[in-house]
Amino acid sequence: MKKKKVLLLTYGSRDHGSSRVSGINHFVRFKDVFDVTWIPRTGVHNRAGLKDKIVFAFQKQYYSLLQILTIIFRRFDIAYVQVMFLPEFCLKILKWKGTVLCYNVDDAIYLYDTKKFDAMMHYSSKITVSTPVMKEHLARYNKPTEFIYSPVDTDLITPASTPHDVFTIGWIGSPWTGPYLENLEKVFQELSGQITFKLLVVGANVKMTGFPLECVAWSEANELEVLKRIDVGIMPLPDQEEAKMKGGYKLFLYMAAGLPIVASPYGINASLVKEGVNGYLAVSDEDWVKAFLKLESDSYLRKQLGQYGRKDVENNYSYNVCSKKLLNFLLQ
Repeated sequence: MKKKKVLLLTYGSRDHGSSRVSGINHFVRFKDVFDVTWIPRTGVHNRAGLKDKIVFAFQKQYYSLLQILTIIFRRFDIAYVQVMFLPEFCLKILKWKGTVLCYNVDDAIYLYDTKKFDAMMHYSSKITVSTPVMKEHLARYNKPTEFIYSPVDTDLITPASTPHDVFTIGWIGSPWTGPYLENLEKVFQELSGQITFKLLVVGANVKMTGFPLECVAWSEANELEVLKRIDVGIMPLPDQEEAKMKGGYKLFLYMAAGLPIVASPYGINASLVKEGVNGYLAVSDEDWVKAFLKLESDSYLRKQLGQYGRKDVENNYSYNVCSKKLLNFLLQ
């Protein structure tokens, strides 16, 4: 059977979380079905110095132009656009050529530019989202919409077998979500007076004091290593609309690594965290401290919660499950 031609347009390159998780990694698995042309909006973002920033800016302009020229001069069966806005004339060209436009809304991007978002939704044939809250929010556009979790590679990410000398609380994120973690500064300060622990922060340089803290840069290469250094994974969120629209990728990462989880009960978190089964939900500072003390004092409990979480990910949140769901939706 002849392969369908797919244009994959992602917000960023492999170093951009949602581009990698909700776009690139899926289509690598579709190579037997689709002939994929992938063009990111930007190259790899190296924040090391001025030269890197200048190169990044030029790359962004180059890739934006390449996306436009590809849409104008080539024909595709499907265009999968991941959390970005295309110029309206590009949307009209795709429609004129009969390309099925599938728009991946992986974040609350409608908050940034309502007019451009409405245009994307108007010209889209299909929508994919990573949270049920987002699916409900977009129902007013009356477009076929598929809810697909932000999956993890359970073949690549496996539980650690080596015990740690110091109880380590881990958080993986980005500079943009770092402030969510900083809201727990008083929690960690109070905790430091009761137990010995370390907070391992991956992907952001947070400004917190009064307890042992280690911040490391995230890379796709070191993600497995840092997960194996963690005893419990956390996902704090504020009670805000943008935060509630976020997928549960952080939690899936921790669970795939066999770790218990502690999270705020907002958005998708409320349905992913099963109290006392794979982790705990926390609202107040007291809730967070209580959960940490319980997990620090009982390594067997941590193991039990982690094992349940691992099975849950394998059965519901892995690429083996989610990629099949996306493929079927695209072929409908």
